[in-house]
Amino acid sequence: MRLSIVTLGHVHTEDLEPLTRFFEHLEQLVLDIPPRDPLAQHRAEFNRAVDAAGTDWILVVRERETLDDALAKEILDAANAARARGFRIRSVPYYAGLPLHLTRDEGEVRLFHRRNYMRYANKGEWEEVTVQGSVVRLTNAFRSVTFATPEEHRAHLAAKAAPHSLLRRVMLFSSYALSTKARDKNTLRYLWIEAGYDVRGP
Repeated sequence: MRLSIVTLGHVHTEDLEPLTRFFEHLEQLVLDIPPRDPLAQHRAEFNRAVDAAGTDWILVVRERETLDDALAKEILDAANAARARGFRIRSVPYYAGLPLHLTRDEGEVRLFHRRNYMRYANKGEWEEVTVQGSVVRLTNAFRSVTFATPEEHRAHLAAKAAPHSLLRRVMLFSSYALSTKARDKNTLRYLWIEAGYDVRGP
């Protein structure tokens, strides 16, 4: 089985290593676009990557995402069985080595059959990758790495944003905690640090 991988941003070869154990040939097509942007903002670039793909099945991977053997095997099984023409895959953010519980992610179409890709859906103004035929969601998910430690998180925010007052921080943290319904210590720590800085600032 052969697979083309459209990578958004800088995806390292080792991040894709599990796929090498299940696919006989991997082709990587690099899109130099902001890795977290919706693909709808870069339709022309994405269409060119799909046109350049030399295989039937295409997988989309964003910068800082990794996958394990379970997801790689599920991708292979999905492509071989071909019971659907598109597959949604969730991306779970990890912080300090643990998953963050922020919002429910239904996933986006990340694996699809090239011949069923509908580039002209909605007159070419599609909001997400669209395929002709059924779309189902895979069980396993990408692992999206955020920060390895809280200290790295604080340093990143401090370098780009001004700190909030304690009162503002408490108010924002309360709002974040209520909206996400977070209960675990790791996610609450992440939200507390996020609330400490004005990320919209200079």
